[in-house]
Amino acid sequence: MRVRAHTVIVTLLLLAGCSAQPVQSTASVPLPPDEWASFRIVDSCAILDEAALSKLGTVGARTFSGASAHNCVVTITPPDGPPYTTRAAVGERVGPDAKPVDLTGLSAFQDSGCTVTVKTAGELGVSISIEGTDYEKQCAQARDVATAVAPRMRTLPQNPAVSPFHGKDPCQPVERFTQQIGALTQARRPTLINCELTGTDGTLLISHEIENMAGHVHGEPLTVGGKEGMRHQEPEQQDRCEVMVLVRPVLEQSYFTTRIEVGGTSDPCTKATNAANESAREL
Repeated sequence: MRVRAHTVIVTLLLLAGCSAQPVQSTASVPLPPDEWASFRIVDSCAILDEAALSKLGTVGARTFSGASAHNCVVTITPPDGPPYTTRAAVGERVGPDAKPVDLTGLSAFQDSGCTVTVKTAGELGVSISIEGTDYEKQCAQARDVATAVAPRMRTLPQNPAVSPFHGKDPCQPVERFTQQIGALTQARRPTLINCELTGTDGTLLISHEIENMAGHVHGEPLTVGGKEGMRHQEPEQQDRCEVMVLVRPVLEQSYFTTRIEVGGTSDPCTKATNAANESAREL
């Protein structure tokens, strides 16, 4: 009877999921706070208000600048001088050598490169910079532009429709991203447009960028979320693969793109493609 009782107990334990094998737990960490959240729906081009800038000269067409949909440039031609290009960028930090400047009651600073940055949310804000090499002139122009558009920086203009990335967090949907790389062990938001995730089984990098396709090296074509995409893997890096999705045309030969790179894992191209499909659902 003792043997039978012991057998019954062991059987019940096994059926309940209790065995001699220890239960393995996986590490999991929360996403860091999104310090850029308030900037994700700011319309950087609307900051460079044409009516406000017209007092400085003739204002050219506003357009996105560089790789981010959160930067905008405009050309201003003063009545007594050559045209100059000014840039507004949101989610910027004050330069380490910046000094306070008087800007109609705003928390404003100007650094040695002449960039004027206005803090609007903690240590982050909007920067106004001027292209060129004449620093004395640029510093004055940057202050003039910042002063002209100061009302726009007091209440930042919002426009969720300005790009497919506005209002979107590149780290999301993290619960589906981690299906490709395992439980989350580390997460970073290095910039407004990037997310870096490290899991128990690999890494996943996400970026929302504007890409000029004129000089881009195209990879293997594929369709992601009903949109044109391409996949690229270096022959000597079999544990790493990148997928880029052309979300929408934006400038001449340029597109809003989502870039997904998976590394440090097996079958990275399949995982990068799966993650790109998940990201496409959010756009």
